[in-house]
Amino acid sequence: MSVKSSTFGGVYLTGVEAAKFRRQVFYGRPKKAASESLKKGRILLEEFNDKGYVTLYPISNQLSKK
Repeated sequence: MSVKSSTFGGVYLTGVEAAKFRRQVFYGRPKKAASESLKKGRILLEEFNDKGYVTLYPISNQLSKK
């Protein structure tokens, strides 16, 4: 087993860790938060493709509400 990272952020998995990661990618189920992020990202991508830019609006700090 080996996990190596580079200065530029690349990560290399070998052995058992690589096999586990590969199975997770093919057979794993995404979490709800990941699916929601993908949906929001696709909306932003569509806006960018239409207008050439994306307008973001800040929201209140949600951490202070918890």
